[in-house]
Amino acid sequence: MVAIEQEWISGDVTLGTAANWSADEIRLVSELGYALAQQGRNAEAIAVFEGLSALAPATHYFDSALGALWLREANFVKSLKHLNAALESDPDDIPNRVNRAEALIHTGDPESAIKDLSRAIATETEGPLTEQCVVRATALLATLAGEK
Repeated sequence: MVAIEQEWISGDVTLGTAANWSADEIRLVSELGYALAQQGRNAEAIAVFEGLSALAPATHYFDSALGALWLREANFVKSLKHLNAALESDPDDIPNRVNRAEALIHTGDPESAIKDLSRAIATETEGPLTEQCVVRATALLATLAGEK
């Protein structure tokens, strides 16, 4: 057995390192996964991002993508697993926070969803994606308030 494979088995290096994947190769495959997701080819995009997550587990973008994709597929438990991991890396990521809130609503935890939505709205960040997420968060909060 090659030394790098032994390091992977012992957990000293990632699978991506053991397989000799470069950062550019991982980025290119990630772009493919993103393009598949944009086309609505969710199952294929999930397969790509799950593979990438195995290659580079410390890259939380893959958890973010998987969380959003599993949310699209209405698998809220898997979505929460990935969104929780992504938010551990960046607690102020508004899209992940709003996506997690939606998954929490579907799993019957509206109180936690309200906390996520309120935090997303209060986070001071700019950009079109942020604005879209704040609008979505506001709408979800209004819906939850209407249900009480």
